[in-house]
Parts: sequence; C-alpha cells; structure tokens
Amino acid sequence: MIILGDCLEEMGKLQNNSVNHVFTSPPYNRKRNDKYSHYEDTKGHYLEWQIACIKEMLRVSAGHVFYNIQTNYYNRADIYKIMGEFADQILDIFIWEKSNPMPASGFAITNAVEYFIVFGSAPLRSSKTYTKNIITTAVNSQMPKNHKAVMKLEVAEFFIKHFTFENDLILDPFFGVGTTGKACVNNKRRYLGFEIIPEYYEMASTALKGGE
Repeated sequence: MIILGDCLEEMGKLQNNSVNHVFTSPPYNRKRNDKYSHYEDTKGHYLEWQIACIKEMLRVSAGHVFYNIQTNYYNRADIYKIMGEFADQILDIFIWEKSNPMPASGFAITNAVEYFIVFGSAPLRSSKTYTKNIITTAVNSQMPKNHKAVMKLEVAEFFIKHFTFENDLILDPFFGVGTTGKACVNNKRRYLGFEIIPEYYEMASTALKGGE
C-alpha cells in the first residue's frame, strides 16, 4: 500500500510495533536542486525533523530501522549529531561503497560512501553466514528524469533478503518512486509507503501496479 501524505503525520496514525521493519532513505538536505524535479532538497530545522522521524520509525517498528544517508557539506554535522542522539539504539552502521563515484574537483575528497544506520533494541542477525557490513555497487547509470536519487534495487534487496522474513510488513516513510516496494514484491514481503510528492506517488503507483 502507498499513501500520499506527510510521513510524520502518517506514522502518527500507526500503532506501536505495527510494522515489522523500516527501510528508508530520507532527503539529504543537499540545498541544491540537482536530484529532484518536484522537490527542493532544502529543509529548515533538518536535525530536529530527522530526530522526530527516527523516533516515530522506532515507535512503529517491531524490529529494526534501516536508515540510509549520505553526508555532505550541509548535513554532515546534523548526521553526526543524529548518531550521538541515538547512540544507545544504533546496532551497526553499514557502509555502501560506490565503485564509480563522481570525482571531486581538485584535491577535495571524493565522497564514495553512504551509510545505512541500523537502529533498534533487538540483536541484529542475518539470514546468511558471513554477512559483511559493507556493500559495494556501481552508481545507478540510468535514473528517472524526474528523480535522480533513486535507491539502487540491488542494495534494497540486500537488506530485505538478509534481515527480514517472507510476509513481513516493511515501512518506507520516504517511498519516492517505489524501490522498497519492488524489493518487497520480488522477495515476498509486504510494503507500506508514505510519499508526500504527488508526482513521485504516481510514479511509484504505476511502477508497482499489480504488486500491492
């Protein structure tokens, strides 16, 4: 199921522990419009907003919260503060390494990684042995024209396959164009997505038609 609406408002309607897990990738607060055609990635009070969102994710999840974020010039301090705020509830941090990142100019450091912060209280266990906390993939080469920050399906399926079970209900509060939903359908999980942008809601609904 996909619901058009603000994720904080929609999560507020859910009961405690009403989904099995949360898998999501919130906006990064890049403060430049180079990734989204229908969303301006500039958020005032970004730190407070993300803390409120994570608290709701933890409340509604009976299992774990898999939270994808990439640090940048504008959000770096906020992301590190988030790690401190929830230090007692961080079970692990997975590194998503990009094998072909866009090179930085001059002698600046090329940002080749993103984080998956795993929040929760129960131990994190994989369905397979020798599961490393680092994933290496290429950057998506083909993105929808209207959304160039789409989660890579291969990465979403890594977490869905290793840390959830068939028929689990997976919540994605920042559903975007529906990659989490695709990963759930492909692996016999159920999904619940919230998306605030009507254009992306329509794209996700079209992409997942028949997969509800």
